[in-house]
Amino acid sequence: MASKPPSSSTLGDSLGDSPLFKFRDSSTAAQVNPGRGETDQAGLSRSAVNSQTTDWTCRHVLTGHSSWVRSMAISADGNFIVSGSGDRSLRVWHLPTGNQLYQINSHETWVRCVAACPSSTRFASVSNDNVIRLWDLADGRCLGQMEGHNSWVRAVTFSPNGKYLFSGGQDKTICAWDVERRTLIHRFQGHQHWVRSLDVSRDGTTLVSGSQDSTVRIYRIKGKGKDHVLQGHQGEVHDVAVSPNNWLLASAGADCTVRFWKLNSGRHITSFKAHTAPINSLQFSPDGNLLATAGNDGTVRLWNVEQGKLTHVLQGHEGWVWSVAFTANGKSLVSAGWDGTLRVWQRQERINR
Repeated sequence: MASKPPSSSTLGDSLGDSPLFKFRDSSTAAQVNPGRGETDQAGLSRSAVNSQTTDWTCRHVLTGHSSWVRSMAISADGNFIVSGSGDRSLRVWHLPTGNQLYQINSHETWVRCVAACPSSTRFASVSNDNVIRLWDLADGRCLGQMEGHNSWVRAVTFSPNGKYLFSGGQDKTICAWDVERRTLIHRFQGHQHWVRSLDVSRDGTTLVSGSQDSTVRIYRIKGKGKDHVLQGHQGEVHDVAVSPNNWLLASAGADCTVRFWKLNSGRHITSFKAHTAPINSLQFSPDGNLLATAGNDGTVRLWNVEQGKLTHVLQGHEGWVWSVAFTANGKSLVSAGWDGTLRVWQRQERINR
């Protein structure tokens, strides 16, 4: 048993919103080793583990990259994984079997980020060569490239309808592109340092960015609403994610914390320490019930959003874990990291004992 009650933060506003749940910091939350029916030093009893109904087990370990894997993305149908690496290559994998399908060696420098289009078989990649490239997932054919950044490009994401692409880089700007015409249509300014991460709300109204300047920015790209600059992180912001219901915004970074904000107002809701080292990636599950985080402590962690607690710690990577993503059906999770591997985790239901 813990010697003192776990620290927690209530998810609710200081202006009268009722608390929804509490998040426990990772230093005191129970950490479950999946598939082993035992606990770590956080003190969750063996009987408590048996009461759980879901396990996550590693189904495949994908090897082939000769350097770290900084980013990966899963196709909309959940059948394919695209990975980008320090070995300058892109690789496409068949998710159900873990087999590599093909490799692309067109980037001249490290591949920093990849993104899969949610409405087609396109995917995009960016790297230290300052170029955004578009690809056909079916055969790896290059569909064109876009140039507009004057320094390394570190982030890329599609709009939900696939018509627009957003890229962010070390030139402190975010570029919005027309995918079909491959033309620059707008440039967002404001960050004082590198743009590290991007996400677009599922309704397509809001663009969110995280930066080396320790801030999160909200841009209204459709409909009514104000732009916001969100401050609170004590270090660079490595990733941002919008919940599927367009209500929550999550951010994480070098200060080892996850912060929740209201997407419509930018109001800070809560924060908690999620890892013992910097957090590199986070994503909501498709139903919004889980938040996955990946960090430099070598773990992927799954948090129950409604209950506000850590439910699983997925271990296996050797070194930093840099990217994490759910499949569209929420039954699989993929992670990638410093060790040059990708891991496919499968959700399995089991009977209570």
